[in-house]
Amino acid sequence: GLPATAAERVAEGAQAVLGAPALAEFFDPARLAWAGNEVPVAAGGEALRIDRLVRVAAGPRQGWWVLDYKLGAAAPELARNREQLARYRDAVAALQPGEPVRAAFIAGRGELHELG
Repeated sequence: GLPATAAERVAEGAQAVLGAPALAEFFDPARLAWAGNEVPVAAGGEALRIDRLVRVAAGPRQGWWVLDYKLGAAAPELARNREQLARYRDAVAALQPGEPVRAAFIAGRGELHELG
């Protein structure tokens, strides 16, 4: 239902994310122990929905990753969303005690912005 030009931009953006070397392990089934999109979790009695939640099987990024898509966002917009992403990360950490849980925004053309 999108106009052709909008559909083209969406497809280009998706390909940029899926083809970005910095993001490869978050989308490669061979590198993942678990993956889900639009994953529901609860925190403080509130229902949350994580854009993408993965468990990287091995390597320096091993562990759980809470990923939030902000494909059209600039750096200032990411800063405004840090608190929300931290809540998502904390909710997953409570469900996976003792396991590493990290969080990051996927922005622009396949850039990864990890939450500190």
